[in-house]
Amino acid sequence: MASIFSWVDFSDEDREKMVQIIRQLRQPDTIDELGIGSVRDSIANILFPGTTTIQTRAKYMLFVPWILKKMEKNRVPSENISQRVKQEEIKLCNTLLKMEFKEGVIGAIAGEGLQRFPSSIYWAGLQTWGIRKFRGSLNDYYQGLNRYYHLKKGNITRDDQEVLLYRDFGENWDEGLPESPEELPGKEGLNLSQHEAQYLMEKLSINCPKSLLTNIIYLRKSAKRDFIWENTFINKLNNDLPIKIMHAQNFSEIMQGAALVYNYLLAEKKESEELINKYKEKLAKWQMVMSSRAEIFINWNLEHFWNLVYSERTINVSSGTKRFINQWIEIVLKNIDDIFVNEEGIKGLIDYREKEVKGRRSRLKNPDYLAKWSGAAGTQQLDYRWHVVKKIINDIILGLNK
Repeated sequence: MASIFSWVDFSDEDREKMVQIIRQLRQPDTIDELGIGSVRDSIANILFPGTTTIQTRAKYMLFVPWILKKMEKNRVPSENISQRVKQEEIKLCNTLLKMEFKEGVIGAIAGEGLQRFPSSIYWAGLQTWGIRKFRGSLNDYYQGLNRYYHLKKGNITRDDQEVLLYRDFGENWDEGLPESPEELPGKEGLNLSQHEAQYLMEKLSINCPKSLLTNIIYLRKSAKRDFIWENTFINKLNNDLPIKIMHAQNFSEIMQGAALVYNYLLAEKKESEELINKYKEKLAKWQMVMSSRAEIFINWNLEHFWNLVYSERTINVSSGTKRFINQWIEIVLKNIDDIFVNEEGIKGLIDYREKEVKGRRSRLKNPDYLAKWSGAAGTQQLDYRWHVVKKIINDIILGLNK
């Protein structure tokens, strides 16, 4: 049967979401098996705007506009710019590796076979942070450069004036962008100079002032722990950020149980005593976490939680997803010291949800798909991109402290 999976010319934001999904499919432990990824991404966007799971280091927020501004300065035409940018990005990768930067170099492993380039990975974030002024997709930007060069010369015709009525002509990049080194990456490599770090901090303060990302950098506290709520500096945050973190922590911890139960049920279906015992042990540890924070969970205001989730309007959370999450939370809170008191209820809920999300590909229903189960699917606890974001935060703080 021919594959029906194909690429469509969506916006860069949609394309980035698709790439992240494909990337997660290659890591079995991070697959969104029960369809709660939209809630996770909504919270991540609120806490850490402009970030994605495939970003690496903060310096790329400068590398990308520097490369593209160089292309504009050299009047590289629309028909050639995509290839020229890719060449520059591969050259940047090779130079960084020669400088012995290893962690966070995009293309370090793939080399010239690189499929995801920094320009596409950081494109959406550059707008969110206020560094990119051009409002279209990366493809729109490339296609519009010939017209941009024409307008820059001042040769504006009557037709051009009509175009400008619908799109104000201006620069594509923030006027305060630090000057690019003559040759990238410059002597600092992947590290930020103090001036560069101050610039990124300023853009975040203007464009994402209430975000957790901005406020952690403002505190100049290094991010270290595996989860944001494990860092002691969260007690020093202002406004409603500690409440947002509490909602994020509660959702992460309570939904971890659903993932573990799902894998436990798969282990039972596969009749693997080893895996059954493995997930019994994991569920027992999870149950201890629930019991230790029982009062917090019982007093959790779910209406406020959902108001937070839906305040991120770029992501659609379906009614089915909300229904499943609310039902799971209700079951857990009614039996917070031992959820298997209602064993039939939790098994039925997980079984129904997997079928709702996957249809005939349900592992609990289809032996062929069960046979493909690796022994761990979607068990990794939600961290809302924190494993990536803390590197970006630490890059900026390190630059500020120079």
